[in-house]
Amino acid sequence: MKESKLKPKKKLEGMRVMILGIDGYLGWTLALRLGSLGCEVSGIDNQSRRRWVAERRSPSIVPIENMETRLQAAREVLGIEIAYRELDLLDRSAMQDFIQEVQPEAIVHYAECPSAPYSMLDAEHAIEVQRNNVLGTLGLLFIMRDVVPEASLVKLGTMGEYGTPLSGRPIFEGVFPPEATLHWDDREWSLGGELTPRDPSSLYHVSKVQDTINVFEACKWWNLRSYDVMQGVIFGVHTDQVSADPRLRTRFDIDECFGTVINRFVAQAVAGIPLTIYGTGGQTRGFISLEDAMQCMTRLISSPPEAGQYEVVNQISGTRDIRELAEVVDRVGKDEFGLPVVVQRVENPRVEASSHPFEPIYEKLPDQFGFKSTVSLEEEVHRTFELLTQPHIKDRILEKSDLILPTTWWSGDQRLVETIEVL
Repeated sequence: MKESKLKPKKKLEGMRVMILGIDGYLGWTLALRLGSLGCEVSGIDNQSRRRWVAERRSPSIVPIENMETRLQAAREVLGIEIAYRELDLLDRSAMQDFIQEVQPEAIVHYAECPSAPYSMLDAEHAIEVQRNNVLGTLGLLFIMRDVVPEASLVKLGTMGEYGTPLSGRPIFEGVFPPEATLHWDDREWSLGGELTPRDPSSLYHVSKVQDTINVFEACKWWNLRSYDVMQGVIFGVHTDQVSADPRLRTRFDIDECFGTVINRFVAQAVAGIPLTIYGTGGQTRGFISLEDAMQCMTRLISSPPEAGQYEVVNQISGTRDIRELAEVVDRVGKDEFGLPVVVQRVENPRVEASSHPFEPIYEKLPDQFGFKSTVSLEEEVHRTFELLTQPHIKDRILEKSDLILPTTWWSGDQRLVETIEVL
């Protein structure tokens, strides 16, 4: 009988978990999930995401409440009490006081700007993204060292840190496996345990790579413990908690800066805008649904790493190229909702290969933590159509439909992409 490799779990009931960026798409969803599992949830947010989308004139097209109303609804509907503070992660004094008060056993770090296009708008936006992301994480590491050195850090990274190596080599989970070797000049060296190469695809992704190095070194220097979660492109609208009441819904963005590709495709189909494939659509990425991502995070929180351990997990449930994603949205929109979906190829405003090999390794979550995907791409796309076709939400999409198509070019240009071909 094969010996189980599953990591031992801590009891979630009563576990103290702090979520940084608790007002966001992922942070709010995770807060409700953990609260429903009996965790003592606390969190902070400085409302940056709401300011960033307001700047872009693109608020969440799924209506979301302010934090006071959200917290009240969580109490009334789910019986969850969340200790919330509106503060900035960069305010180290206030952060240290709150962490000292709560004494979290785990800290989930979602408090970063998650947008590649936003980071490429101009110098001011690039600097803001790097300042917020890199310095916020660095300050957090010092606070953890000084106040809660035994707490585990579950840090959200991105598969975009790795890039898409044109050599076709596997994308290992953060570090090379023990058997990896380098051959050169008739000599051989072991690469086992060394960080794998990074090739960030935007200034946002550069900030995440800097995070990786800072967290990696902090674990080595100060005996901290961390999971660095290289998450794929996330999509979807459903968990049991956020779907329990309209006041508990999490945000849903559709603009070029903050809307992820599958979510934007569904919104485009609802609005009657042709789905936009960049170039040939051969770009392949890893994907995971909102519901599956929450399961993964819960499993990581309940199985903390050892002191001094820095471990990377690639958090995806599968891979698809962009053209395949468009085909799924096209099929579900037409067959199940009667929508006249159209797919088009447009100019690619990014600097990336139009088609490439892509072999990510994502074994740790299923093998060591017991993760099993519970929702298919087609099922979650269907759920998203169900929500976005509600009249009041469809109207919000139509009001903001001019913000969906990309205008931000990695070259620094600001112009609308042109159509190459309607498929």
